[in-house]
Amino acid sequence: MRTAAVTSLLLLAVLAGSVSAATLTVEVSRNGFAGPIEVAVAPRVEGDPPHWTTTQTLAAGQSTVTFPGLEKGLYTVLASGPQALQRLGAKANVGTEGSKLRLIIPRSKTVLRARLAGQPLAHATIALTHDELRWATSVATDAGGRFEGALWEPGLYAANVTPDHPATGHFVEVTLSAAPLTIDVPDRKVVGRVTDEAGKPVAGAQVILRSEVDKSTLTARALSESDGSFEFFGVREGSNSMFARAPSYLSSDAAVFEIRGASGQHSADLQLTRGTRRAVRVLDERGGPIANATLLTACEGHVKSNALTDAEGNAEVALPGSGACAIYALPKEGSIAMARVAGTDRLVIRVPDGSSSLRLALKSETGVAFSDLWLLMRVDGMVVPPAVARQLLTRGLSLVTDAEGTISLAHIPPGTYEFWPYRSEVEGQMIYDVSSDFAAPISVNVLTGENVATVKFKSARR
Repeated sequence: MRTAAVTSLLLLAVLAGSVSAATLTVEVSRNGFAGPIEVAVAPRVEGDPPHWTTTQTLAAGQSTVTFPGLEKGLYTVLASGPQALQRLGAKANVGTEGSKLRLIIPRSKTVLRARLAGQPLAHATIALTHDELRWATSVATDAGGRFEGALWEPGLYAANVTPDHPATGHFVEVTLSAAPLTIDVPDRKVVGRVTDEAGKPVAGAQVILRSEVDKSTLTARALSESDGSFEFFGVREGSNSMFARAPSYLSSDAAVFEIRGASGQHSADLQLTRGTRRAVRVLDERGGPIANATLLTACEGHVKSNALTDAEGNAEVALPGSGACAIYALPKEGSIAMARVAGTDRLVIRVPDGSSSLRLALKSETGVAFSDLWLLMRVDGMVVPPAVARQLLTRGLSLVTDAEGTISLAHIPPGTYEFWPYRSEVEGQMIYDVSSDFAAPISVNVLTGENVATVKFKSARR
């Protein structure tokens, strides 16, 4: 009886699936376009790029295509011609009774120009991603830095401009229309090589560049070439930090620098070391194991490796052969604990309950909020370096003030919390390097429960 019941349930599930299958009909109004049109369909996931599951081609003279056997739900549909910007996308809501979508191809063209500090950027590639539907295409400029062609989908795009040699491109948002558009890339770049401790090149290493621009942080990534070289093209002006990582290596120390002016180049070589393994166990206040806790290892303020604890609270982290290191334990449920690395035995980190919260506001004497300020934090004598603070943003531990000049730290342990304000990562690293020698300008005794504090700074007198 049990087998029969299970078989019946499976049969009902199969029948239910076949009943829910529906047909999407796509009708394309060609509006004079006589070439072939490829129509692709992908399940729609908000914010994600489409993964095309089925495609069909409309030959010249055909205008209608059907996609049978689809499950009901939301879809992205893309009609494509042979040219790069002959792309027309739309959303489709497919119900159990099917759905019909009509696309109308416009008769429009556009001109794109790419320039490098005002000069034509020849043979550049401009990768374009539609802002809403997330489908992608790319165009190439000619010897004069120009592209001209049909435009089926005006609107907002994310553009990535790369030169005619290996480099990570310049990202910018653009609006495509019938009006000509010029993308002027700044003549600033960051170059370097990734090597191991013996000076040999490391190919395929991921190099991460973070640029602080207009009160926000832009992150770009590059892969090192066979000779270990990398290049970031069209870098924004301002403060930057950069590091490399690769499988079987510790992350490199971060290179922190500023790049200024209408044009400029910064060169920085990054070294990877293999390190040694160290056993760590993470426990709560009552001695119970904490599973799925993130471990960040930082040495001299640089994040060197990360790991995740298993069901018994155990993990292995990678450490360099020398240098002062600390491990930061971040349980999935909240709280934070820090332990200095000493000896050779397995490290045991006990995480106090995250039974407190802190809302800290920074204002002037007249009540003006200090927004977009980072805070270097020291908890019961241990400092959280800026590189670690960057990785706490998604854990309710944002150490940058909002528009009201406030930070809100949730699920933190009680203790003495001290803070130094800073504007850029360069400045933050400088303060971190000398923090053990100076008292912090802000100190808060955080008790169990909610804690609220406001710090008012005096205006500088001339």
